[in-house]
Amino acid sequence: MRRVVSLFVLAVLAALFNVVAPPSATAGAVITGQVVQYGGDPVPGTTVRLYQDAGGAPGALVDTVTTDATGNFTLSPSLDIPHWVEVVRNSRIQGGYVKDHTTGPSYVVFDISQADPVEPGTSLGRVLAAPSFISGVVVNAATGNRLRGIAVSVREIDALGVSVGNDTTDANGFFRIPVFGEEFGVKVKGGARGFENGWVGCARDVVPTWGAACSHAPGRIGRIQLDRL
Repeated sequence: MRRVVSLFVLAVLAALFNVVAPPSATAGAVITGQVVQYGGDPVPGTTVRLYQDAGGAPGALVDTVTTDATGNFTLSPSLDIPHWVEVVRNSRIQGGYVKDHTTGPSYVVFDISQADPVEPGTSLGRVLAAPSFISGVVVNAATGNRLRGIAVSVREIDALGVSVGNDTTDANGFFRIPVFGEEFGVKVKGGARGFENGWVGCARDVVPTWGAACSHAPGRIGRIQLDRL
C-alpha cells in the first residue's frame, strides 16, 4: 500500500512539474564584428554591449565584452530574437548604437533612431566609429616651427558663437579636444603670441571669417599654419 501511495505522489509531482516548468528558451547565434576608426585603424579595448529588443528599443542588457587587440568582438544573444549592439564611447571613438549595412561596413550612429536591431548570427564586419576628438599641430607658416601657447577651440557649425571644447597647444604645438558630433568649426587665437586669429580653412591655413573657412570632421586635422601679424 505504501508503495502504491508513493508512486501516486511521484506521478502527481511529475505532472505538476510538466505544467509549471516553462519550455527552455533557445539562445541566438553569436553576433560578431570589428570596431575600427574612420580610416581603418582597429580600436582595441572598447566596451561593446548587447541588449534584447524591447518593442523597437534597447531592453535588457544580456552581454558585455571588450574588443581584442585587433578590435574584434563576439556577443552572445540570450534569445533567438533581434538585439541592439552598443559601442561605448572612450578616449578614441564616439559611442552609439550600430547601424548594420548589408552591402558595406556597419556604422556607429549618434542618433539611436538611425540604428537598427541586429539579428542573431549576424557578422557585422567592420563597424566604423567616428573619433571622439579633434587634434592637430599649430606651426609658424613661414618657418614650420611648432608653436606653443596658442588657444584653439571648436564650435558646432550651427552655433559658431559657442565653444564646445578648447585647448592650448603644448611645447610641441599639439592640441587635442574631445568632441561629440560630425562637423565642427575650429578657431585659433594666436594674437597673444604675435600671430593671427581666425578660423581654420580648407588648406589648414587660417582665414579671418567663417565664410572663408571649412568645417572639419573629428580626428586628426594635421598642421595648422599661422602667419605672424
